[in-house]
Amino acid sequence: MFDPTNVNNADSTPATSSGSGGHSGDSRPIGDLLPDRSPEVRHVLFGPEAAVKLTISNLHRRGYAEPNDWCKPQPTGQPGEVMSVLIKRVPLN
Repeated sequence: MFDPTNVNNADSTPATSSGSGGHSGDSRPIGDLLPDRSPEVRHVLFGPEAAVKLTISNLHRRGYAEPNDWCKPQPTGQPGEVMSVLIKRVPLN
């Protein structure tokens, strides 16, 4: 069965630096290089695949999330039902 707690999301990947001496050549402020500490919210959609894809598209049109940020629809074991998960960081300030 699909485990929604084990889904990778581009928003949750911490920035890394490369190079020697601690200087990566990146001109971003140091705060932009640190891992994001905003809390995560998990969104889970259940339903027929067409309805799940339509909802993901609708949320994208509203500017909430990119379609590729959602996991690929996975079967749930219920006939005709899939689920898709989005993990999004939500700044509290």
